[in-house]
Amino acid sequence: MKLFHQYVKNKEGQSVIFIVILLTLMVGFAAFSIDIGLLYKTERDMQNIVDAAALAGAQDLPKTQTGKDAALQYAIANGAESTGLTITSPYEGEITQIEVTYTQPMKYSFAHVLGFSQRDVTVRAVAESKSHWDGEALPYVNLDDDYTVDPELVAWEKTGPGDFESITRGDGEGQYQIYNGDDPNSAYMMVDYENGIMVKKGTVATVKQEVGYVYERAMGEYVYVLSMKEEVINSGVIMLTDGTTKLLDDIANGDMIDPSQLVLLECIFHDYDYTGKSLFLTVVEYYDFHEGELPINYVSPDGKSSKLVQ
Repeated sequence: MKLFHQYVKNKEGQSVIFIVILLTLMVGFAAFSIDIGLLYKTERDMQNIVDAAALAGAQDLPKTQTGKDAALQYAIANGAESTGLTITSPYEGEITQIEVTYTQPMKYSFAHVLGFSQRDVTVRAVAESKSHWDGEALPYVNLDDDYTVDPELVAWEKTGPGDFESITRGDGEGQYQIYNGDDPNSAYMMVDYENGIMVKKGTVATVKQEVGYVYERAMGEYVYVLSMKEEVINSGVIMLTDGTTKLLDDIANGDMIDPSQLVLLECIFHDYDYTGKSLFLTVVEYYDFHEGELPINYVSPDGKSSKLVQ
């Protein structure tokens, strides 16, 4: 009987030890769960600060010091400690970009019972200025109206057999994409123009709704459309990206027009024929983007002059 009582006593002692160990583990897991939640919240709050600071700073670029000062002030105003901030502009050689990095130690609330005291949290954001035109344009190319003689031009009109001055839609080089196509307040088109543009034969009526959205929203404000240069229009001869030339009237579906043949027209909408699918524009200014000329007071379709890129 004595041995039996000793056995039971030993078992009870082992159970107590096991329970203590189990409770310690449970407390540890609970501590980690709570602290991990706090860590994610802290990281999210810090990310919001650097995102907003980078966007604020980018609005003043390429005035580098002004942009850096703005980012710093914005971050501090939103609760950041200046000692943990690093602001870099130009970023990787880009004078229109700014990076904001923020590092702060986060002290653990419960996990210190397991020997963990704190860890550093680092977040970063990169934003760029959108105070210059970056490809947002109507998906057409003016093939026939000499904008230097008469600023009133008609886009998306028939200029030859099957030619309605349309650019090819897609995500490839020289094509355009539609963004927010179902939203009348923010629908816009981006043209990949830097290496030339790809011609699309036909009226391409599938973009009528989105173009209408831009028309309704842009009354009295600038819109952009690509055009043949004056001398190209007058000569009637176009050069393609492969170095060959052809008559404007002979442009074929999928032809890539060399960027040296193009200019960017800054226009004001004054009418849109929904039935005939024609755009009536007044040219205000034109830019030889192939020579580095771009509008400097451009505001992006979302109404902001900066955007996050990282």
